[in-house]
Amino acid sequence: MSPKSFCKLIFLDNDGTLNTERSTWEYFHRHLGTWESAGKAREEAILRDRTPYDEFARQSVASWKGFPKNKFMERLRTINIRDGALEVIGAIKDSGLKIAVLSSGFSLWKDVWRERGIEWDYYYANDLIFDRDDISTGEIEMRVTDNVPGMDKGALVERIQKLEGLKKEETIFIGDGWGDVTGFKKCAFGIAIDPNMDEVKQAAKYVLEADEFRKVLDIIFETNSDKQKLNGHI
Repeated sequence: MSPKSFCKLIFLDNDGTLNTERSTWEYFHRHLGTWESAGKAREEAILRDRTPYDEFARQSVASWKGFPKNKFMERLRTINIRDGALEVIGAIKDSGLKIAVLSSGFSLWKDVWRERGIEWDYYYANDLIFDRDDISTGEIEMRVTDNVPGMDKGALVERIQKLEGLKKEETIFIGDGWGDVTGFKKCAFGIAIDPNMDEVKQAAKYVLEADEFRKVLDIIFETNSDKQKLNGHI
């Protein structure tokens, strides 16, 4: 299996793309018991009013002050990895292509992936802050947010392309949410995985259902004999 000549680096979202939980924020709130008191209203506000993402993040994390790090890690380990994701990641890495994960979720996921034997060429996500005893301080260091210049996924794509000496046409972005759209636009094209917003579907060249993640390989490596399936939405 040989990669398409133009494709040298794959950008991936994490939440809702590599795993099946569209919002790790909501998942944490529900399992930490802060959903009704803090999480629900804030998540509704960001969807309804487009509350600035960094503001939403800081307000949410403040309600998690005092929780131990192992509680967060335990919850992440219970989230299902998307069917076919490990196979796709392995094939991409075996082909020699690089992978950059850009997530507006949490960098704690890096440890979960490492436990599964997976390391990434690049991994940008937001850092929950813990004290020396691994207790949450209720703070977060933002690295990926769509409302701060230079920190949206499109800007991060351009930064990594420059570091790697790559052109837009040599990269692909795979994601599921509206935060990924800026990434789609800075790559040759975008692949949307089970998107729930029309603007994401419209911005992507290919749209895959939740159980079709393995078709990413057909698109990247052109292994599908039916070429018509590679000329639009699958």
